[in-house]
Amino acid sequence: MGTAMRASGGGRKRNTSVKNKSSLTRIAPPAELSSETAVRLWKTQSKILIERGTFELEDAPLLLAYCNSFHLMIVAEKVIAKQAEIDLENMGIADVGGTGGLKKHPAIAVRNDCVSQLARLGSLLGLDPLSRMRMVGGADPDDDENEFDGF
Repeated sequence: MGTAMRASGGGRKRNTSVKNKSSLTRIAPPAELSSETAVRLWKTQSKILIERGTFELEDAPLLLAYCNSFHLMIVAEKVIAKQAEIDLENMGIADVGGTGGLKKHPAIAVRNDCVSQLARLGSLLGLDPLSRMRMVGGADPDDDENEFDGF
């Protein structure tokens, strides 16, 4: 009596050719957005996500945090640029501390936190290339070519 051998990775492949359909067709910017910049970002990103079919109502708080983080990053960049005009020697990156020595300007930390939050939230929403490929499906199902065909 023999046992059936199964190839590793065998089994039914996922059908990635079916395009997801979002239940939303559009969503108005919430009042909690920090600025006009955040509102514009909300409008463009929500439109992209809805057209892609990956945005649902429960994703709205993530997009809200994403847009407000973008706003805070822009504000921090403006503060750093203004400080750079005042303090040409340190280019706005350093500030005088309580003991008279130089320390990192607080706007640098705010900007870095915002960039980290944008990367994390953008990944959850599928706004970066790697997560977009994971969510939408990276390979073309009609592509019959294999990377090992040449061997």
